Amino acid sequence: MRVRQLILLLTMLVGMMAVANEHNDTIRVMTLNLHAGHDASLEQIGAFIKQYQPDFVALQEVDHLTHRANCRHQNDRDFITELAYHSGMQGLFGPTISFSGGQYGIGLLTRHPFVEVHNHKLPHPTTKMEQRGLLEGTFVLPDGDTLIVACTHLEAFDSLSRVAQAQFIQEHFAEAPYSVVLSGDFNASPLDPVIQGLTTQWQDCTDSAPTFSVEKPNEKIDYIFTRPQHQWQTVESQVIPVALSDHFPVIATLIVNHPEP
Repeated sequence: MRVRQLILLLTMLVGMMAVANEHNDTIRVMTLNLHAGHDASLEQIGAFIKQYQPDFVALQEVDHLTHRANCRHQNDRDFITELAYHSGMQGLFGPTISFSGGQYGIGLLTRHPFVEVHNHKLPHPTTKMEQRGLLEGTFVLPDGDTLIVACTHLEAFDSLSRVAQAQFIQEHFAEAPYSVVLSGDFNASPLDPVIQGLTTQWQDCTDSAPTFSVEKPNEKIDYIFTRPQHQWQTVESQVIPVALSDHFPVIATLIVNHPEP
């Protein structure tokens, strides 16, 4: 009996020491492909984001001072700056191409300060395809913990390019010094080799609900991933059926466990 009690006590002490050597943060992350603003005003999108109070938002198809003949109400507008204003957040823009008198790319909104930001060009071996990017920031949470949050938008029409882009992302974050959240439009279903490859190293924090298209939802191509897998827990994830774009927004509440140094 005494031996059993001793083993139980030691087990409890080991568990308490493990808990003492780590602490966690809860964050909310959203991703949304804006469809270049064709389907809703920036005021509407910003108000929607503000309603959900995310910590970070990954945005794709972001315009900056462009002139689209079929989207005149958004011409000459700085999407990220205006969405930051309407959502009460701070905006970061990662241009990928020059387009129609302005720029076009991806972006991040954040409630937390950043210490550095990088906008990477992704490989596109089929050069006739559009240049794609990876926008990443290193952010400081209220308790002082550091987190990398990134946004991407992979190639839609060429699988060779999409695979090369995903491989770049895998290698880029393989030795990341902090926990990472990667969100965006991956233009790939859960059974696509790109997603199958990513989920060997990343945790998919989304459910199986389709995210595209709004008019006929039948594909899941928008994701929120985290790594290292063992440091993350998904509390809740949902696809929000609102017609602000041709994609539905996705939002997840996550817990990240930070090991103590």
